[in-house]
Amino acid sequence: MASGKKIYLSKTLWVNLIALLALLAQSFMGAVIDLEAQAAILATVNVFLRLVTKEPVVWESDDAPASGGK
Repeated sequence: MASGKKIYLSKTLWVNLIALLALLAQSFMGAVIDLEAQAAILATVNVFLRLVTKEPVVWESDDAPASGGK
C-alpha cells in the first residue's frame, strides 16, 4: 500500500485548476492581467506549494489490486 494523499487533496492541483479556469474566463471577458504576469504569479505560487508539500500524491486507491507479476 502506497503512503500519500489522494489527488483531490492536493493544493497544487486545485491552485492550477483554478488558474486554468481564470485563464479561460479571461479569454471570454478580455485579458485583465498580461500572460507574463500570470505565469510569474503561478510559478511563484507553485514554488511555495512545493516547499510546503509534505507527502506525495497517490494515484491509486487503497483497495486497488497491487500491480506486479504472478
